[in-house]
Amino acid sequence: MQYEKWIRSWKSALAENFFLRSLSLLMAISLIITSYYSVRRPQRVLVIPPQVTKDFWTEESRVSPELIEQTATFISIMAGNLSPANADYNINTLIKYYLANPDRREIVEELQGQAAYIKKNNITQTFFPSMVTVDESRMQASVEGVAATSIGNVKTSQDKVSFKMRFKARNYRLWVEELYMEQAKSKKEKDKNKDKEEDRGKSAENKED
Repeated sequence: MQYEKWIRSWKSALAENFFLRSLSLLMAISLIITSYYSVRRPQRVLVIPPQVTKDFWTEESRVSPELIEQTATFISIMAGNLSPANADYNINTLIKYYLANPDRREIVEELQGQAAYIKKNNITQTFFPSMVTVDESRMQASVEGVAATSIGNVKTSQDKVSFKMRFKARNYRLWVEELYMEQAKSKKEKDKNKDKEEDRGKSAENKED
């Protein structure tokens, strides 16, 4: 009787041992496959930052349009809201977003000169963004809104403007390559420019014919 119990216990131990070995083998194979594909496929990081309404992801040299949109909005607010009190801080923050390139030193000097000019002349500029347009394929964004400028307590201008930006993704980060502000075009001007482009296209087609 005890012999039969011992046989049953021995068989149970063998079955349990076989199960554990099989499970370990499957886990090892799964780990190898996962490691292989993680090396071959581009890494993607999913980011859910606090107090931001949209998720976004980053890869080594590519980012989601949501990240471009939110970064462009942040950059436009930092560049569009300047005063003697915050000019140095905002400008130094913007400088950190510029990709290191041969023109970076000139860009830094220009931005620092802008901060000094604002402080010297007691200029205050405010910007209220209203619309963001993203071109994912070209890594470009345009933030439109209203900018108001004052010297001291005197309001000197209030215009519709657009901050234009071009980005580059590198090492899971989004960098600014180009940033400038221009007067926003009215719908009439946009339609006029569109008609001109269409006319140029038709002229080119007629020449080919």
